[in-house]
Amino acid sequence: MIFAKKNKMSSTDGFTLIEVLVVVAMVGIIGAIAAPSWQGFLDRQRMNAARTDLLGVLRTAQTTAQTQQRSKQVKFLPSSASTPLSVEVQNVSSLSTPGTVTLLGNGEVSEKFNLVASTPIVFDVYGQVNDAPHVVKIVNTSIPSSSGYQPQNCVIVTTILGGLKPASGELCDTFLIDP
Repeated sequence: MIFAKKNKMSSTDGFTLIEVLVVVAMVGIIGAIAAPSWQGFLDRQRMNAARTDLLGVLRTAQTTAQTQQRSKQVKFLPSSASTPLSVEVQNVSSLSTPGTVTLLGNGEVSEKFNLVASTPIVFDVYGQVNDAPHVVKIVNTSIPSSSGYQPQNCVIVTTILGGLKPASGELCDTFLIDP
């Protein structure tokens, strides 16, 4: 005769409903704490990527002006919900003709960020800039500035020779010309 073994489940197998609810609540609390930090991290990474792209565009425009012996203008386009941060490089001799538009940060930089520049930057045939120093800021406008400070990155055209310097934070506001 064959005896079949019965699998008896003891009362200690598995999880109770209370245990599952406690774990879900703990995961929810940890997620709620971590989400703003993660979003801040992503915003900083996007801002850094946009600054790196801006620096690359300015260096390319400067080098192209020297090699082609044509003055180049870098114009900063306004951003909106439908238009990400972007710049346009044009020949100064033909400003009516559209130039090359480059999206900063691979177009992933949202409407939270804004490019702040007083005027376009013009590189002459020697790669020099007449209105140096010139500061182009990328500002995170979504963070309330009760203290008057908003997170920012910038590229500074330091001299009339066209020296380019990336900076961030308060350095963007406190850059001074050394005599």
